[in-house]
Amino acid sequence: MQDIFEEPVSALFSYNAKTQAIMPRKMVWKGREYTFTKLGYHHTVRIGRILNHIFHVTDGTNDYRLRVNTETLEVVLEDVYHDRLTA
Repeated sequence: MQDIFEEPVSALFSYNAKTQAIMPRKMVWKGREYTFTKLGYHHTVRIGRILNHIFHVTDGTNDYRLRVNTETLEVVLEDVYHDRLTA
């Protein structure tokens, strides 16, 4: 099940200079902290003239899509994919 959002969130990223890789590590959304355990993939997309980084991450239970605006550095939660089985 997918929930679509467009909500700004606070986020913590790590950057590895050797591999030049960046990964979201945590976010705070609606007063709750989420710790990400794995980066599914990362890509870029232009929205108008602004380059945005898209990160697909998981906390082991749910998957999240975050967008980072490279001009403002705003981090937006775009989607949450729930890993629930339905009967």
